[in-house]
Amino acid sequence: MRVTPSALSLPLPTPELVMFDLDYTLLRPSDQFEAPGYVRAGARFGLELDAGRWPRAERAAYAAAKERRLRIGEAHDDGLLAVIAHAIIEGLGGGPPHAVEETAAAIAAAWSRAENFGLYDDVMPCLRALRDAGVRAALVSNALGHSLEEVVAHFALDDFICASVSSADVGVVKPAAAMFETMLERLDVAPQAAVMVGDSAEDDVSGALACGCGAILLDRGGRAVGAPLPRIESLTELPAALSL
Repeated sequence: MRVTPSALSLPLPTPELVMFDLDYTLLRPSDQFEAPGYVRAGARFGLELDAGRWPRAERAAYAAAKERRLRIGEAHDDGLLAVIAHAIIEGLGGGPPHAVEETAAAIAAAWSRAENFGLYDDVMPCLRALRDAGVRAALVSNALGHSLEEVVAHFALDDFICASVSSADVGVVKPAAAMFETMLERLDVAPQAAVMVGDSAEDDVSGALACGCGAILLDRGGRAVGAPLPRIESLTELPAALSL
């Protein structure tokens, strides 16, 4: 794919549709999925996990997820959450296999409950700005453990989110073209009239650009400073990034 320089610079032309990723873009996981939550969950099953080993555990989880993606490919993978949970638990010290298994299952199950998440503070102002400008918003998510419809209902987003596409329904995950094409076809929007916003340079940005859409990386932690791609650090920057 050849990407024109204009596709890599901000602001982008105002689109008809903004497609949002969900986790770590709109939804902020609670500490249930960080070191304190893992320590609490492990204690329920007799594990003594060490929160101080969290950076090591995160690296182990990233490596495990990457290896799993290389092996599974772009197919939707319901088992990924448990793989990540196992890697983190072992990275935090592990323990007897049955206790590790029970803790991983509890963490994976918690991911499906909307009450374990919140909206980032910048989400609603951004969605209101898009709606007021007549720009539609939708969800395109690798939604492991989530029902997108339940998330929309739980956070009362019905007036802001016009459609959703989940990898569980399409059968593949981003960056697969089918994820983006399904949404574009559903809403009858041309690729060049849509922009994808998400926290993954590979899944969200590269996948959308390959389909002819615009794309912006939401880099909340500022880890991608200097990367050659459209980037914002907060959704408060999105309206200006879309020439609104």
